[in-house]
Amino acid sequence: MIDKYFIRPIFWDYLLSVIGIATAFLLKDKGVITLPKEEYVYSIISDLSTVSLTMVGFILTLVTVLVSFKSSSKIESENSKEKDSVFDIFFASRLYFDTIRHLKNGIKSLTLVALTGYTLKLTVDHLKYEILFLFCFGAIVVIIMTIGRSLLILSQIIKIQQS
Repeated sequence: MIDKYFIRPIFWDYLLSVIGIATAFLLKDKGVITLPKEEYVYSIISDLSTVSLTMVGFILTLVTVLVSFKSSSKIESENSKEKDSVFDIFFASRLYFDTIRHLKNGIKSLTLVALTGYTLKLTVDHLKYEILFLFCFGAIVVIIMTIGRSLLILSQIIKIQQS
């Protein structure tokens, strides 16, 4: 299941986000949840955008560290031997490039969430702040999925280091 997710993680993140938005919309229409005060929605949008950009910084730092370690790696993919460390073999493998790709896509995704949040906050008429309210549900899903994916990747890298 997780292998299928990692084939197209951004697609799955945004699909779950749309499902979250649709669920929130249906629950709002049925009266299960109500729109909070307008100022709360604007505050939540700001918070989600800030959290998103903060996480971009953390993931960017992780990518920078990985790229720095890669530049000091001693082996090439075709020259890996049993005596080389597992971490050096990781840097020489295709897995390293897949890891960097997933982290870069996470950065792009979280940046999109933040910029969309700020743009909606600036452009949506205050009478239609329901759009902002629904965006919050989608943004939360994307942020959680992206952070979860990044933590999963990081935990796998730590497991490699422990070997």
